[in-house]
Amino acid sequence: MPRYTRRQFLAVGVGTVTIGSTAGCTSRTSDASNSGPRAQSSFFVFGDFATEVAGETATAETLVPLGQHGHGWEPGPQVQGTVLESDLFIYGMEGFQPWADDLIRSLSDDADIEVVAAGSGIDRIEDNHDHSHEEDHGGDGSHDGEHEEDDGHSHGDPHFWLDPKRAKKAVDTIRSGFAGVDSANADTYTDNADEYRSRLDELDSAFQSALENAAKETVLVGGHNAFRYLGQRYGFEVKTLTGLSPDEQPTPKDIERAQQIISEHDLEHVCVDPLESQTAANQLVEETDAREVLPLTPIPGQTQEWTEKGWGYVEIMENVNLETLETALDAE
Repeated sequence: MPRYTRRQFLAVGVGTVTIGSTAGCTSRTSDASNSGPRAQSSFFVFGDFATEVAGETATAETLVPLGQHGHGWEPGPQVQGTVLESDLFIYGMEGFQPWADDLIRSLSDDADIEVVAAGSGIDRIEDNHDHSHEEDHGGDGSHDGEHEEDDGHSHGDPHFWLDPKRAKKAVDTIRSGFAGVDSANADTYTDNADEYRSRLDELDSAFQSALENAAKETVLVGGHNAFRYLGQRYGFEVKTLTGLSPDEQPTPKDIERAQQIISEHDLEHVCVDPLESQTAANQLVEETDAREVLPLTPIPGQTQEWTEKGWGYVEIMENVNLETLETALDAE
């Protein structure tokens, strides 16, 4: 994995890199006391993966502040200096956090930073711009309608990490990044990555086991369409109020359609990301036979509670998403 100057960034179209101020570092950071490499990540999930790979050998930080949504947060003027002081920058893929494109263009020509696209090479569900916001997903694990290979320029659904199998590939990509700037410790990064990838296998097995005999087949999300990978991987249908963009606001027509979904599928729960507005979900519970709002998150950041508990990606998937899906799909 090469180290890129600004000129090389632009030549190869490496894409977006999102980062923030040092004040935004979350509690899930590795804290190497030695002179090992330092990584900055654009998004909590990627930073958490980097923390696991870095172990005690390197330092990994996530720079989006606690409680902020990783898609909507805008960096301050000190960001460029933070990036230039780092050895690696880890982001998702081009277009995922578009403001970062401007940041890359502002870097000096002699910037010497390993840029790691965590989503590189991962097949992504195609964004077909379906305005019904409804996706049917089979449980056979097939990838119909997906890009076979992400070339860094496609417009597929970016939320690949909600499938632990895809997350494993991102972890390996991040491992390669650390090894590229610190070859002397390549074996250590490999060991750390292998151990974490085993945890992701265990996570996947837990989801499969818990949800395979679910009585219901449909989940309604009172927010944007971020859960197609979960639905595809574990064989349930995801219906959402809005499309892929977390900034899209539900219309009265969206609310009416959601009310019909609740009635048609006899749903008792409306799911919503704790880091997004709860208004529409609460409205649906008040106006329909649904009786409860449950948390379901694409993990765009960290809440105070998750931080205090020391939860990373695996723990949030287990203690938030899996518990909610067991209840919402009547799999308990």
